[in-house]
Amino acid sequence: MSSPKSPKSPAKSPKSPPKSRSPSAGAASPAGDLLGAGDAPIEVDAADGDSVYAQSTVTDTTSLRSSILDFKWENGRRYHAYQEGSYWGPNDERQQEAEDILHEMYRLVLDNKLQLAPLGDDVQRVLDVGCGTGAWAIDFADENPAAEVVGVDLSPIQPNFLPPNCKFEVDDLIQDWTYPEDHFDFIHVRFMTGCIPDWVEFYKKAMRRMKPGGWIEHVELSSIARSDDGSLKPDTALVKWADIFQKIGAATGKSFSISETAPDLIREAGFTNIQHRTLKIPIGTWPKDRTLKHWGAWNRQFLLQAIEGLSIRGLTEILGWTFEEAQLYLVQIRADITDPKIHSYIEMIVVDGQRPEEAGE
Repeated sequence: MSSPKSPKSPAKSPKSPPKSRSPSAGAASPAGDLLGAGDAPIEVDAADGDSVYAQSTVTDTTSLRSSILDFKWENGRRYHAYQEGSYWGPNDERQQEAEDILHEMYRLVLDNKLQLAPLGDDVQRVLDVGCGTGAWAIDFADENPAAEVVGVDLSPIQPNFLPPNCKFEVDDLIQDWTYPEDHFDFIHVRFMTGCIPDWVEFYKKAMRRMKPGGWIEHVELSSIARSDDGSLKPDTALVKWADIFQKIGAATGKSFSISETAPDLIREAGFTNIQHRTLKIPIGTWPKDRTLKHWGAWNRQFLLQAIEGLSIRGLTEILGWTFEEAQLYLVQIRADITDPKIHSYIEMIVVDGQRPEEAGE
């Protein structure tokens, strides 16, 4: 997110959803009540076609960005050149705007919290892995001025104007970590699906750089679209999305199913006090619950903004589709995303784990 604070919530248009820094006014159930309520079916709003949310969009976000040091172009999209091919998504302005929207949605869903891990008051060093445009790191640094926050990413797309306790580094954490051992109080990992070949080894590396008693938090969105009422048919493009990314993950050796496996893998790496929350994030404004409707408006706009960037390199370079075939599929999936008769959602997971205290401490 690329502003000295968090990205600006695009609320100028009367059709935009309310700003995401607080739960929507008059919500039937606050966001905090929905955390962990992932098993309950979502009630459909039969009158959604008449709702202001039915036509809502999140307009363009604005951000300050540092100059890009190196990049390459494919299919009209810009990608990082450092460790080229390590990450499947572009880093151009369209994708950065999608990440801005996603950051705002995460804050909205988490009831305006930047993390759910039970951090104490004495947080001194924080690492944000896969920081993207830096919104989370900047926000955390603003809210915790006594903490030193480091964001790391493959792309140098973060802003120049930062809180004094925040900095960014370009690095590939699949390689050896250069950070000292027993160093960080908190390591934050978000939206890293399809990036890591061995998650258990990744978590172990993180643990070694963490102080005893420190916390890791991993936040992800699933690639699997679901519905509770059967309105999402097996032959839709949205359902095929998960199968496509399973093939891409198999070809690259970097699974896109981490949202389904993270709790077990964090435990396998040696973390304790595991806390796991699963939330249903609607695609669109079809839920009756006003808070879920608000989440769905943001999620739909994120997907519409991000869908080409999330897909085009995997479809063409890895699976061998032509550019035209890929664009036709994207037309179909956008139609599914915006179809009010399809009551779909994706799951969001938040997993926290604590490094055990050293023996004798």
